[in-house]
Amino acid sequence: MSKRIIAMVPARAGSEGLRDKNIRPLAGVPLIAHSIRPALECTGISQTYINSDSSKYLEIGETAGARPYRRPDDLGQSQTTMQAVVSEFIHTLRGRGEEFEAVLVLYPTYPFRTPDLLGDIVDYYLKTPDCHSVIGLKQPETHPYLCALHQADGGIKTFLDYDVDKYYRRQDYPECYQFTAWAMVINADHVDGLNAQMMSPKSVGYVVPDTVRIVDIDTDIDFYFAEFLLEKHYV
Repeated sequence: MSKRIIAMVPARAGSEGLRDKNIRPLAGVPLIAHSIRPALECTGISQTYINSDSSKYLEIGETAGARPYRRPDDLGQSQTTMQAVVSEFIHTLRGRGEEFEAVLVLYPTYPFRTPDLLGDIVDYYLKTPDCHSVIGLKQPETHPYLCALHQADGGIKTFLDYDVDKYYRRQDYPECYQFTAWAMVINADHVDGLNAQMMSPKSVGYVVPDTVRIVDIDTDIDFYFAEFLLEKHYV
């Protein structure tokens, strides 16, 4: 099979936090279109899909240039894992005779991506032998050494067991990364071996460059912040 990579934007209609956030306009453009557009312009992507349980969402995604894919209603629930969504998508497309090696999954809540950045994570996947998935990583907003457990009696202890007297200066903390759904690449042959975090022992991490502004939109404040970044040309 050729190294054909397709992109998929998963956008279910139900949102417990912010109603219809996936199609809410950001700078006059539906949020899902901010993920569709760079995928369409990325030379490493052969086809871009919008995956949804909503006819309205599919229509908006198709208007933005994506190919619509209607997921089963039972995969539009809040407890549905992304692994289940991607697995059903892959098996259905392959059952229709479509040939591809991997799927670039682009959550619609991350609006600030460029075609070149998407090309970089695709290239990273292609250069990694026997890779089951590539998962996005970023610098953590809070180091685990600064996290605590609050016990029932009010007592506190470090979340991780480490030598506090040795690691009391932030600059001495060991390097670590935070998972981000900014982008991930899933090997279609191995999707059923992935866990709910889209990982297996043969998964690798792609560190998103520090220069990239990663914003995950989930609340009104997130939307206002994203609009501010656009208005001030910070992204």
